[in-house]
Amino acid sequence: MLFSLPADASDVIYSCAVKEQKIALTFDDGPHPTYTDEILDILREYHVKATFFLVGENAEWYPEIVAREAREGHELGNHSYSHVDLKKADRAAVCREIDEAERAIWENFEYRPHLLRPPGGCYGDTLVKVAADRDYTLVCWSIDTRDWAHTPVDVIVKNVLDHAASGDILLFHDYIAGNSPTPDALRILIPKLLAQGYEFVTVSELMEGRRD
Repeated sequence: MLFSLPADASDVIYSCAVKEQKIALTFDDGPHPTYTDEILDILREYHVKATFFLVGENAEWYPEIVAREAREGHELGNHSYSHVDLKKADRAAVCREIDEAERAIWENFEYRPHLLRPPGGCYGDTLVKVAADRDYTLVCWSIDTRDWAHTPVDVIVKNVLDHAASGDILLFHDYIAGNSPTPDALRILIPKLLAQGYEFVTVSELMEGRRD
């Protein structure tokens, strides 16, 4: 499923026009006590780097997993502290959610994220202004794998392969309640996309490669 850009999307990154055949894997809502390590094992097997948008509460629960993400060269992003709808929140709540997630990441890992993904991809003027004040880049996605909806693996794979293009940002989740299709989908997708000539990069690396 492709994501339809809202009219006010100029302040948000959904994909990047890049010179080379690069694509970014992103994972939301983690870390998860089981699935994140499984995903990291797959990424390490294929020498792939990704961007993990962390929920602050979960980062506090599983600091050793976040430490592994950072140690293995993955990018860490801010996904709010408690995964609330930042579009509906007032300015004080938006600031608190962003700042508390940043604090949780910094105090445990001395890593200051500069990418912010709003839960559900929902944002409004308040969030855009607060993010800019804090020097965050808002990042959404161009392909939603719908793994969060327990979409069958073969459907996820077909959706990505049918729509993937250079500069795309793919949305996955490493924290999913119940059984997750994500690891099995990645085991199929990563080698197929590599065979098609794609290079997997972090979101920041994708942004750095944008055409002028």
